[in-house]
Amino acid sequence: MNAYLFTAVATQSQILSTGVFWTGDALSSQIVLGNSPDEAQQRFEAWLRATPEGENPVDVTIRKISAAQFVDQLFTESGNAPLDWPMILKQAEAQLEATAVDALEQGYWVDVDQVVRPDKLSFSAGTLPSDVPEDIRSELNWSGDKQFLFVLSVLAPLPPSPEFGEEPEPDAAGPAADGGEAAEDAQAISIGELLANFPAALDKEAAALIQARNSVVAAWLWRRYAANTRVAQNQIRIDSWSGAIGLDEK
Repeated sequence: MNAYLFTAVATQSQILSTGVFWTGDALSSQIVLGNSPDEAQQRFEAWLRATPEGENPVDVTIRKISAAQFVDQLFTESGNAPLDWPMILKQAEAQLEATAVDALEQGYWVDVDQVVRPDKLSFSAGTLPSDVPEDIRSELNWSGDKQFLFVLSVLAPLPPSPEFGEEPEPDAAGPAADGGEAAEDAQAISIGELLANFPAALDKEAAALIQARNSVVAAWLWRRYAANTRVAQNQIRIDSWSGAIGLDEK
């Protein structure tokens, strides 16, 4: 069973109990386990459309889906290991119970693509703190006793900018990881809108699960692994762990 990172931009609409019609766009991400990309996407869309029962159900229109398969390794500071999802889920639950959530010290706010660039890999994990600007370094957790799970996305290169006078083409809802069909009810969404409002929904080439003391170390672990691969120069982003679905259907 493989694991995929799905991210979607969807328009949610609902008639409230007051009779007022409400609508808005929302970004949703989820790790999905499945035997194939198509199966995983179907599972993700079902999860995305699931709403609590009631008199005023929420209508969900998917505008954009991006998907990427996880590298089949868990990256850690002590070495890489095969992904064991049942073990990871138990570990994640234990960490959440034992550790207060502090996004500041974990470093989700750090622009890791700038702090850990592909051309700056000469430092080691031990000297990494001294290579990070002090205003960033001072806010992060550097204790090896505290470890967090990070979801890293390897972004696909953006399409070239249109020539002067050309109309930019909208980037419609993307296919699943195997190139399958996009959601039938998807509405076009432009690259400009994605960059401005939903950068996490940009197309991805791969995803990785990393356990590290902060996001900077997590990014460094990935950069070191990917240094001699075709995605070595790709931009990356890091998001928090948000669980996984599909394990109970394995």
